[in-house]
Amino acid sequence: MHFSGEAHLDPREALLKLAQNLTDAGVPIEAGEPEAGSVIVDCRGMAAQDQLPDMRGVKGEMLVLHCPGLNIQRPVRFIHPRMPLYIVPRGEGIYMLGATMLETAEGQRLTVRSVLELLSAAYALHPAFAEAEIIETGVDVRPAFADNLPRIRRINDVIYINGLYRHGYLLSPALARLTADLLLLNKQPEAFYESSL
Repeated sequence: MHFSGEAHLDPREALLKLAQNLTDAGVPIEAGEPEAGSVIVDCRGMAAQDQLPDMRGVKGEMLVLHCPGLNIQRPVRFIHPRMPLYIVPRGEGIYMLGATMLETAEGQRLTVRSVLELLSAAYALHPAFAEAEIIETGVDVRPAFADNLPRIRRINDVIYINGLYRHGYLLSPALARLTADLLLLNKQPEAFYESSL
């Protein structure tokens, strides 16, 4: 499937740019424990599972390929019997190929089946991928709730933003806006919000 207006980005570059924009705007980025009385917004993903026991892990695997003879400019999505697969161009012949979704919280290793399915999809899109170099593999666990929709959940004095599943970079700006409105304007979000004060 091809959506001509679909946006795409390199998540690593986006994070670096966002951090730089915050620094340029005078917003400090600090590591460590929050000061007493601080507003805490917890966005730790699976690390917050001890506080969000209804959250589950969904394993995702991806590959990064170098195929300089190809010039795909837009994301391409595949109709696949087991998972939504896609290829996203990163420029200079680099393509991210992803991503599996396996109902397991084990996120340490890629499986042969998944790698074969990802590479077969790339080769089916264009035979030039047969000569591509695999320059990176990745595996991690996505946080998800039973309906695969995110939550802004207030528990006592902590606001948890979590469960973005496969949609972190797509939905995070909207969830950030809803959370900012909650904190700055005391406006309760109409969607994705739960409170147990």
